[in-house]
Amino acid sequence: MGSACSLTITAADGDAAESLALRAEATVAQLEALWSRFRPDSELMVLDEHTGEDWGVGPDTFALIAAALEAHRRTDGLFDPTLLDALVAAGYDRSFDQLGDGVIPIAAHGDARAGAGVGPEQIGLDHERAMVMLPAGLRLDLGGIAKGRAADVVAEQLRRRGAIGACVDLGGDIVVFGAREVDEPWGIAVDDPQRPGDDLALLVLEQGAVATSSRARRRWATTEGPAHHLIDPRTRRPAVTDLLAVTVVAAEAMWAEVFAKAVLIAGSVEGAALLDTVGLPALLVDESGTVTSVGVMESFLMDAQAPR
Repeated sequence: MGSACSLTITAADGDAAESLALRAEATVAQLEALWSRFRPDSELMVLDEHTGEDWGVGPDTFALIAAALEAHRRTDGLFDPTLLDALVAAGYDRSFDQLGDGVIPIAAHGDARAGAGVGPEQIGLDHERAMVMLPAGLRLDLGGIAKGRAADVVAEQLRRRGAIGACVDLGGDIVVFGAREVDEPWGIAVDDPQRPGDDLALLVLEQGAVATSSRARRRWATTEGPAHHLIDPRTRRPAVTDLLAVTVVAAEAMWAEVFAKAVLIAGSVEGAALLDTVGLPALLVDESGTVTSVGVMESFLMDAQAPR
């Protein structure tokens, strides 16, 4: 899915930890084969080649698509899994590590308006037959929500298979449970979007998930100026927002990812209102570097770190 994966596992002994890690790595590979847009043979990309017709998918992919449509509804459309063509038009047509440092000619990457006029509301789901109908010309990119869901799946499998504790990190979508050591919770560093390599805060969790969306990540130069990977569904272009980064804590990484992205796109005022509606804590970092804690986020901060 174009992201790095790391696992930290607490187990009864080294052999048990190694066995758990190998099975977790296999699960990540299986899910990548289903959901990556960077693999033309993935189940998702095959589905995207069959728009305008009913197409059967496996239970994991069907459940993820259903969750993506629910996320679209819960965020009032700010999370939109149908923006693949707009993302490609912005220059993100391959995995980020292959984009390079050059200036990307936007005219060569298609039309951001491709797929406009149709959206998630027009996607048909047949739950009995696990069939999906994408309207003609509409392609899915499950990107971030797929990473979050994969982290949730791996963490749950580790728990069921006897891990004492674990930290699963898939491209910054993080799930933790149990203890790192005896009675020691997990510490999760939040990157400072204005100071690469520095930490903005340290979160302490015993169980749950964290995800960060940031305009400071996955940026590139184009003939139309700087671009990033967070597409605003209202404009079908990289989001213009007063927020630089958003970190959300939730029970599941999938939902932390969804709301971190939606809040960043929405901006500080509308985003804070959305967080209040769903009851999720967050850290918001605006372009001036001001950090705002929303909800009960301060309860997760190490040593009661205060927003600056």
